[in-house]
Amino acid sequence: MPLTFGLEPTTTPTPARVRTARWGVLGMFAIMGAMLSTFLSRVPSVRDLLEVSVSGLANLIIFGAFGALVGLMVTGWAAARFGTRALLFWSALSHLAAFSLVALSTVTSSGVMFAIGHFFVSFSFAFTNVAMNAEAAEVERRMGRAVMPQFHGAFSIGMAVALGLGAILSHAGVQPVWHFIGVAAILTVIRIAIIPASAINGRPDEDAAAATLGGPFATARKEYTEKRVVLIGLIVFAASMTEMSAAQWMSLAVVDDFGMPEAMGDLMYWVFVVSMVSIRWFGAPIIGRLGRVVSLRVSAVSVVCGLLLFALTPVFWLVPVAAMLWGLGAALGVPIGFSAAADEPKRAAARVAAVASFSTVAGLMVPPLIGHLAEVVPLNDALLVVAAASTTSFLLARAVRKEGALFTSRRAQERKVGAARLALADKERALEEPVVAPGSATGTGAPDAPVRGQ
Repeated sequence: MPLTFGLEPTTTPTPARVRTARWGVLGMFAIMGAMLSTFLSRVPSVRDLLEVSVSGLANLIIFGAFGALVGLMVTGWAAARFGTRALLFWSALSHLAAFSLVALSTVTSSGVMFAIGHFFVSFSFAFTNVAMNAEAAEVERRMGRAVMPQFHGAFSIGMAVALGLGAILSHAGVQPVWHFIGVAAILTVIRIAIIPASAINGRPDEDAAAATLGGPFATARKEYTEKRVVLIGLIVFAASMTEMSAAQWMSLAVVDDFGMPEAMGDLMYWVFVVSMVSIRWFGAPIIGRLGRVVSLRVSAVSVVCGLLLFALTPVFWLVPVAAMLWGLGAALGVPIGFSAAADEPKRAAARVAAVASFSTVAGLMVPPLIGHLAEVVPLNDALLVVAAASTTSFLLARAVRKEGALFTSRRAQERKVGAARLALADKERALEEPVVAPGSATGTGAPDAPVRGQ
């Protein structure tokens, strides 16, 4: 069972306790981002040590996507049944064990060991992800202001730091097995130590019997019939492709197609992550000024430009520019999609779950698709599949509007509303004008009285 270190679960926290929880959750997000990037920073070495091709590595990585899918379908029930404190504690230990298995697979060149380890890494990550987001939402509710973007910013900062460390260790010739085990062990100790600070309450839900298995797929079953939800889901699918493809393949493409060392591949992905974090940190005012539709379309154009430059540039000095454009464009797609899905409060949970399932499916489809294409064309050309997805996002952008027809432009909608207002004004004026009957001199509509004697 998790230790408390004097921070007992409570349903009536003091402001100081809430501030402590905020820093604890920020640390948890940063650690999970660092754990993810620790693996991503050594993908080229892992591919070589496992003695597989790009498509072979894609087939092994997909086991991680299946692990995330299975975890996603049971985490809601597990959090309600056992509480977030228990989930954070046990998932930390299982994550360490699974990550160590992945590390050992690079020594034994065992694809089977890697696949099993990667499955449980993603399975454990899903449990931690649900638990720490639940605690982040609790902190935000207690603070009474929007601080959720800061937690996800901490995740990306953890990624950036781990990528920098990975580049240094790769340049120094440290083998992935020692890199992985060392970082995982240190971060796991810190994770366990900050659990009591992170979870304000974290005890099992008294209504646990109401929790069901199936994750977002079960929660969102009815929402798949809504056209707007499906279109937003496709936008999130494209946005998830944009992030996942960069995370899994950018570093390897720099190594294979540009002949650069692994450390340089890590540096290019670091440029991507920092660009994405910069936009996400200021995402709210950007979206507020431009609007969701324009923000999404500008993002899509940035992704397409970045990918085209990455695939077609004949000189390497343009690759950092391509990575920057790619990262800037990747920043807002997922946040805008989830915000749009939550527009209607009464159906927000189910619709967010439906949209989240599209992201999960993207995780299952993207790795093998790009990996197998890389057996036919260079990897940087295979990544142009993402540009096609971003083009789709550009075309479907109107689906994220809060109101209005899905396929009617704002100007056409404004013209229609303006015409309706003019017609209403004409009708009101007609009602206000006096009605004068023929032959009436007074305007009362009564006929002139006959004159006597005529």
